[in-house]
Amino acid sequence: MLKCRLSVYFFCFLVVLSIEANAQQNIKSSHPKIVFEQTSYDYGAIFAGDNGEITFNFKNEGKSPLIISNVVSSCGCVVPFWSKDPLMPSQNGTIKIKYNTNIVGDIKRSITVSTNDPNQSRVVLILTGKVVKNNK
Repeated sequence: MLKCRLSVYFFCFLVVLSIEANAQQNIKSSHPKIVFEQTSYDYGAIFAGDNGEITFNFKNEGKSPLIISNVVSSCGCVVPFWSKDPLMPSQNGTIKIKYNTNIVGDIKRSITVSTNDPNQSRVVLILTGKVVKNNK
């Protein structure tokens, strides 16, 4: 009789544990998820005064709206543009970057993207390259 009760209690415990684990998984998978096509861009050698605009593409692969709350560059020579609207699941988005190519020298800059993705609340994008004088 005691073995039977222990077996029933143990079975109930396993059921409750299984339900709890499943609930945790469902909650975790219901979050937004930002996935970038690439997180770095190399301009290579670019002439002073050339167009320094690039675009970083990303997708919300999560189950709820993705919000980009802020995009901050490591210096004033990089200006980011992004949509403040929530990005629905499976939608694509962009962050446009304008680098001031009138500054001659090496490019080593970062852009920090802040989101509501609990696994990647901050994503760092990297710019590299070199601006050279245009001898025209």
